[in-house]
Amino acid sequence: MTTNTAVRFEPASSSPATIRVASYLRVSTGRQAESDLSIPDQRRQIERYCAARGWTIVEDYVEPGSSATDDHRPAFQEMIDAALAPPPMFSIILVHSFSRFFRDQFQFERYARKLAKNGVQVISITQDWGTTR
Repeated sequence: MTTNTAVRFEPASSSPATIRVASYLRVSTGRQAESDLSIPDQRRQIERYCAARGWTIVEDYVEPGSSATDDHRPAFQEMIDAALAPPPMFSIILVHSFSRFFRDQFQFERYARKLAKNGVQVISITQDWGTTR
């Protein structure tokens, strides 16, 4: 007796979509630019961090010689505009430390909430704030 049994093949599970990252690199002083917080050093550390996780950097936003005490920073504003455009071209803004993004905690939280509403998260490679990624 032969039994015809339909066999259903599931496609091989593909890897999850690549996480797309924007790096934000900033120094406020010439002294920082020459020390271990230099733009090239921040970039190298962020590239290693992404490589270890299989993340892809899709854009670098570089702000040499700008203070993070306010949001009057051209590269910062360009990055925020890109992050808030539907759909955003990246889901993570990666910084060396949160102070690179904003020094004022209230302003940091304001931007973080605004970005989160569009699915974008701010993550530091040196400070863990209980992120989900």
